[in-house]
Amino acid sequence: MTDDPRIVYGRLQEDAHIVAEFRDRGHENLAFLLEDDKWKKLGFKNINEFAESLRLTELRARIEERRQAVKVLTKAGATQPAIGAAVGVKRETVRDDQHAIGMNGGGRRKQNDIPSQNVLLNGAQRRSPMITLHSHDGQVVEYPEPRSAPTFNRTQGDGISWAGWSWNPVTGCLHGCPYCYARSISLDERYGKAFPLGFTPLFHYERLAAPRFTVIPDECANDPRYQRVFVCSMADLYGRWVRDDWIEQVHASMLGSPQWQYILLTKFPARYVGLDLPPNAWVGTSVDEQKRVHLAEDAFRKISDVKVKWLSLEPLREPLEFSDLSMFDWVVIGAQTETRQPGGVVEAFAPPFEWVARLYLQAKDAGCKVHIKPNCLGRTDGDHPGMELPNEYPDDPD
Repeated sequence: MTDDPRIVYGRLQEDAHIVAEFRDRGHENLAFLLEDDKWKKLGFKNINEFAESLRLTELRARIEERRQAVKVLTKAGATQPAIGAAVGVKRETVRDDQHAIGMNGGGRRKQNDIPSQNVLLNGAQRRSPMITLHSHDGQVVEYPEPRSAPTFNRTQGDGISWAGWSWNPVTGCLHGCPYCYARSISLDERYGKAFPLGFTPLFHYERLAAPRFTVIPDECANDPRYQRVFVCSMADLYGRWVRDDWIEQVHASMLGSPQWQYILLTKFPARYVGLDLPPNAWVGTSVDEQKRVHLAEDAFRKISDVKVKWLSLEPLREPLEFSDLSMFDWVVIGAQTETRQPGGVVEAFAPPFEWVARLYLQAKDAGCKVHIKPNCLGRTDGDHPGMELPNEYPDDPD
C-alpha cells in the first residue's frame, strides 16, 4: 500500500459506491487513514469532519460491512452523528450498531467531557450533547449537537417562491431594516432554541455539509425549484460584519457540491468582487432604497462567470431609478409583508402599479427576465380573480 494518505483517501472514495470493492480493500484503506491520525494530513480539522466526508452510504443496507466501519470510526473518537453521515444511516442506527458489537460510542472522547443539556425523549430524561458556536463579535454559545447529517430546509409558501430549499450556515444580520422578516422570526420566543443569540450573527459550522447530504425527493425531481437553494435566508452572508473565514467555508462547501444552483443575496454587493464565486450561483443584490442603486450597478458591472446575476426589489418601498439594468439577467419585484418587530407591528405595503410597471418595462428593454411575486397583487382566488403576473426565470426559453 502507498504511504501517501491523499492517494489512499482517493481510493477509498472511488470504492465507496461499490460494496464488494469496499469489503475487499476499503476497510484496509480506512484503517490506514485512521492509524496515527493520518487523516489530519488531508486538512480535516477533526475526526468528525473526516468521517462526514467519507460518503460510504452504500453500506447502509450491508450490516456486516457497515458495522466494521462503525467500529473503527467509533474507536477513532467520531461522534454518532458523524458516523451516521459517513455510512448513510441515522444516529439511532449507529447507536444500535455500537451496542450490537459491544461498544458504547465512547471512543477516545469520554461522554463526561461533552457539554450536554437535559431533554425529554419519549417521556424520559436524556442528556443531549452540545456543540460550541461563535458569533461575529466573539460571543460563545452552546447549541444542541445535530442528531443526523445536515440537510437543506424545504421552503414553504410564497415567501421564497423561486427556490425549493433554504440553507443557513450563518444566521443574523446588522443592517437594521425596519421590515425584516428574518429578524421577526429569530426574535419570536417560539423559535428561541433555534436562535440562541436572537438576530446576532452566528456561524453554524455544523450545517456546512448540507449540500452533500440533501437529496431531491422523487416527487420533486422535475421541479426546477428543487435544484435551487437560497443561501442564508436568515442572514446577509456578505454583510460588512461577516468574518472572511465564514464566507470562505461556506463557499468551499458550495464549490464542493456543484450539483446545486446556489441563490445568493446581499445588500453589500461590493463584497462579491474578487471572491471565488461558485460558477453555478445566482448572484444577487437587494435594493430597497434609491441610495443602494449605484452600489448595485457599480458592483455588478465587475461580476462575471456566474450562472445568473439578479436584482431583488423586495420590498419595493419607494420609486426607484436605475441608469441601466443590462448588467442583470433577472429582476424580482415584491411587496412588503406584515411583520412583528421589537418596536411593534410593521404593516404590509404593496407598491403602486406605476412603480412596478416602469421597472418592468425598463427590465424587459434591457433583456432581463422578470418575476413579480404574488404578494404584489394581494388576494386572488376563484372569488377574487386577478391578472396573471409576470413569472419568468433566467432559464426559461424566450
